[in-house]
Amino acid sequence: MQTNPASYRDNSGFVFKQNDKVYRYIYANYEPHYLQLMNSGLYDELVKIKKLIPHEEIADKANFDFADGRILLPVQIPFISYPYEWSFDMWKDAALLTLQIALVSLKKEMILKDATPFNIQFINGKPVFIDTLSFENYEAGKPWIAYHQFSECFLAPLLLMHYCHPDTNKLFTVYPNGIPMDVLVRLLPKSSKWNMGTFLHVHLQAKFAQRTLRAGKQKQQIKTQNNFSRQKLELLLKGLESFVQKLSPKNVKTTWDDYYTDTILGDDYLAAKTTLVKSFSNFVDYKSVIDLGANDGHFSLLFVDNKNVIATDADSNCINDLYLKIRKESISNILPLVNDLTTPSPAIGWANTERESITTRLKADMVLALALVHHLAIAKNIPLHFIADWLRPMGEHLIIEFVPKDDEKVKLLLQNRKDIFDNYSLENFRSIFAGKYKIVREEKVGNTNRILFLMTRK
Repeated sequence: MQTNPASYRDNSGFVFKQNDKVYRYIYANYEPHYLQLMNSGLYDELVKIKKLIPHEEIADKANFDFADGRILLPVQIPFISYPYEWSFDMWKDAALLTLQIALVSLKKEMILKDATPFNIQFINGKPVFIDTLSFENYEAGKPWIAYHQFSECFLAPLLLMHYCHPDTNKLFTVYPNGIPMDVLVRLLPKSSKWNMGTFLHVHLQAKFAQRTLRAGKQKQQIKTQNNFSRQKLELLLKGLESFVQKLSPKNVKTTWDDYYTDTILGDDYLAAKTTLVKSFSNFVDYKSVIDLGANDGHFSLLFVDNKNVIATDADSNCINDLYLKIRKESISNILPLVNDLTTPSPAIGWANTERESITTRLKADMVLALALVHHLAIAKNIPLHFIADWLRPMGEHLIIEFVPKDDEKVKLLLQNRKDIFDNYSLENFRSIFAGKYKIVREEKVGNTNRILFLMTRK
């Protein structure tokens, strides 16, 4: 049995892995809340509308080292993503899901005791709540204990992406427990005070927190007298829902916007490469795909019918557009993630074990690295053998594109710098990768000098 490193935070139970399956153990102290969740109809309702991950309860505990308590087997999640890898609208949908679940729970005499984005995963193209132990029995007159956490964990990143830049969600790697209010108010523009939602849920909270600190008292999220009526709680949740619904990302033009329509070699090139990728993929057996540098997801969408696809790109605009397309068209098998491959999501948390790096998590049967190598090798000075070593454990099959120095895009990368890349050549590329992979096929892409390779890991 292997306990999940992040489970130490929860005194109601923990997540563990056994025989390659993930389970959840429930302590006896959570029993009254679990029974209310299951017997009130709340669990059935949330599962039916696909807002909560389903589970089955393990009746036969003979194979487990637990004398008492309950063991749940939730639906297994193909890939764990983290909030700092989400685009703006993924954050927004996760925040709205949290508020919607809180409102539905209240009708069943329950409430969410915490409101962290780590309780949510994107499954089949939609956000799903995965922490079964976040529900607790509602006590009349008590305020929402998770309000402050929601503000720092959801509102803070969303407001930074709204007022400042879509990439400011990366601050969540530094503040995974929530961006502190005193930090947030210093980052937001002064004009944000004129928005009623931002004023109430951020600036006013920060002001009260400072007052309590100056008074030598503990920081309070809201007054805790038992006079916070159910009506007030519903108004708070609905007010937050309305506020979040109106938020949009800061409009920032990025390098890779409209890449496939405005900045590459033309429709002929894209059509030729699309044909080759389809042809190459038919040569191998695979069920999952990683599309590195996916841009707007053109090639990820080739596998929309029956493969699990992780589409990752450093450009948050591109990934957000892809997510909106997935949501609009109900595409269930593509997970879009924002990630800079040269500064990947790190392992963070206690002893760097709570959240794994994306490098550790990225595993699939087939990897696409299209129009990527020249950006890594020339724009970022990463040696070709580093790239080969990095790609090899990621997947058994690799479709990779080599862009030579005489290509217009490489010339553009080199126009304002000295060419120190003597080892960047087709011959050296082929030699290095042949040491790690068997080269199955290679073909020129249309009328360009770009070469597409299909390789299988040795």
